[in-house]
Amino acid sequence: MANKLNRRDILERMAMVTGGAVSLTLLSACDGGVSVPENVENIDLKALNKEQLDLVADLADAIIPDTQTPGAKSVNVHYFVDELAANWMTAKQRTNFLDNLTALDQRIKDERGSSFSNLSADAKNAALDSLGLELLTADSGNGMGEKHIYLELRELIIFGYYTSEVGASEELLYDPIPGGYKGCIPFDDVGKTWSS
Repeated sequence: MANKLNRRDILERMAMVTGGAVSLTLLSACDGGVSVPENVENIDLKALNKEQLDLVADLADAIIPDTQTPGAKSVNVHYFVDELAANWMTAKQRTNFLDNLTALDQRIKDERGSSFSNLSADAKNAALDSLGLELLTADSGNGMGEKHIYLELRELIIFGYYTSEVGASEELLYDPIPGGYKGCIPFDDVGKTWSS
């Protein structure tokens, strides 16, 4: 494996390694209809502390930034992660998640000299690239071990974003009454991925 990979290569390979697996936490949250209010100004944190919430928010902003549509931080995905941790993870999952989140924050401080939130854009990208490369080179074992915190965070952030109103209706194309099925058509004909 090459020592230098770009973020696109890392994300593609991580998708192959994980096989698009979705955690039981996300499946149960889908079934239960978890949501976050639009106005989070006076919302109390349920599982994360302020530092953890800020880390998740800034990771969300780096993973899915604002473009022509609001990004993950702008649609409050970090509060979605707090809700999942508080009400949809088991006590053991929540404890492991919070401990791993704190350890990740400390690791970034030790390696980069600052918290993720205070890093420059280039340093944030380098930190994410390093974590992504670590996932690719780690021994995947039999799949029964604990999920890497960065993989879990990416999964939660991406799921939270694309199940939000903005992610599903603005970022993805949305048609509440889709037409007929057309099998093999060029991607350029549709422009981007559709939500359902």
